[in-house]
Amino acid sequence: MAVADEFPTSETLSSVATINQDRLFADSLYGKSFAQKFQKDASALADENRRIEQELTAEETALTQKRKELSNIEFRKLAEAFNEKVENIRKEQAAKTTELNATQIQARRAFFRLVQPIIIQLMQDRGIQFILSDQAIFISASDGDITNAAIEMIDKELSASKTSPKE
Repeated sequence: MAVADEFPTSETLSSVATINQDRLFADSLYGKSFAQKFQKDASALADENRRIEQELTAEETALTQKRKELSNIEFRKLAEAFNEKVENIRKEQAAKTTELNATQIQARRAFFRLVQPIIIQLMQDRGIQFILSDQAIFISASDGDITNAAIEMIDKELSASKTSPKE
């Protein structure tokens, strides 16, 4: 029976495999940890935006009330200052949103740099010469997809090295 145990399976014979990069990131412990932190940060930014909106609405209401008491010139100066303040806040908040979204791109890049040696090891273990993105494949046998095996190896390796997304 020793010969039968050494006989190559379809897993070890396949020189080409596919991988779902989105699922690899999202389903790994690293990706899940990042998604949790990202959601927390996105919620905090949304809360801040709602708070700012309420404050600006109250300030606009107060400015509208003052209109009756002020000359057109005085009111126009206050209205222009308020509009400038609103535009500045919009730019600041848009920059925060852009920065938050950039963290997703940075986290994915860091993840794929980090897991490259693990994927290479998986390739060597299985005799794989090429890995293609599953999105570039029209049709394939399901046994060529190594995403689940890669996630298992990544979680094991990264957990052992205590690597996680930066807080």
